[in-house]
Amino acid sequence: MQISDHYRPFEKKVVIAVTNNERARLLCAEGREVNEIEVIDTPDIAAIERTMSKHDGGEADFDAMKLHRLKELYTALGDRLRVMLDHEGYAEAIVCVPEINKNTFAEHLPGDMLKKISAVVPKNLASMDIQHIVRILLES
Repeated sequence: MQISDHYRPFEKKVVIAVTNNERARLLCAEGREVNEIEVIDTPDIAAIERTMSKHDGGEADFDAMKLHRLKELYTALGDRLRVMLDHEGYAEAIVCVPEINKNTFAEHLPGDMLKKISAVVPKNLASMDIQHIVRILLES
């Protein structure tokens, strides 16, 4: 997708990661071109035995399951961003994380990776079209 002449072009090759509770969409932005290049999905209820505990009537601890899935997502995202920044020619990374997950993101991303991210935007943009994501990021 090509961004409007109304906005300034991206001066460097930038990876934009937009996340929600289940996935991270990776966008490549360079010049006036922005394209989705990859999606990282959380694993299906991975290692349920480790994340579930029984309460009163044998109900699962869904908060622990959600936290475990976020940890898996953010770890996978951090690993992928590391490769992109270190070996694939990306000069910068911008990550959009739902505001409620911002602290969880920071806690579960390796410390050296957090330093490499130029901006963490507290917005849930993962379900939006690329043109809307770019407009929101460029106008903020």
